[in-house]
Amino acid sequence: MSSVAKIGPWGGDYGGSDHDLTVAPQRLQSIALRHGKIIDSIAFTYADRDGATHSVGPWGGDGAKLPEAVTKKLNGGERPPRGTVAEFTFEPTERVKEVHGTVGPFGDRDSLITSLKLVTDRRTIGPLGYGVGTPFSVPVLGDGGVVGFFVRAGEYLEAIGVYVNPAIPSEKSSSIVTDAPVS
Repeated sequence: MSSVAKIGPWGGDYGGSDHDLTVAPQRLQSIALRHGKIIDSIAFTYADRDGATHSVGPWGGDGAKLPEAVTKKLNGGERPPRGTVAEFTFEPTERVKEVHGTVGPFGDRDSLITSLKLVTDRRTIGPLGYGVGTPFSVPVLGDGGVVGFFVRAGEYLEAIGVYVNPAIPSEKSSSIVTDAPVS
C-alpha cells in the first residue's frame, strides 16, 4: 500500500479484533456507521487503483448488548435511544478532507470511539455519537483525501485509524492517456 499513508489509530483495546484492508484504497465511495451514544460499527466501500470496488465490514457490534449501568436504567423504566445506521454515498469527485472524532468512556470502558464526523469538499456528515472524551482530527491538504479506515472492534468500535491518499486523481485526469504521441 505504498501510495497511501496509514494514520492512527485512536482509541482503546478491549480485546476486539483488528480489521484492516488487504488492497490499497484509491477513493472512498460510501460509508455506513451504526451509532447511538457511541459508534458501534463501520462498513464502507472503496475503489482501488484499477477502479475495482471493495466492500468491507461491518466491523464492530450492532449496539444490542448494553453495559450494566445502562441495563440498570432500563430496569428502572428509562429508555436510551437505539442505535441507528447512517449511510452516505460519495460523488465520484467528492473527497473526504477531514475526519474528526472523540475517544471517551461508555459503560465500564474508558476509551471507545464516542463520535465521528466527516468533512468532504462538499458537505459535513455528523457528528454521529455523543462526543464525550478526547478529540482527534485528521485534516488532509491539497488534492488528497481519506480513502479508507482500519479499526479494532468487538461489541463497539474500540479504535479507528485512516488511510490517506495524498493525491487523488480527478475523474478528468484519470481518463487521460499519458503515453499517446504528442504532435
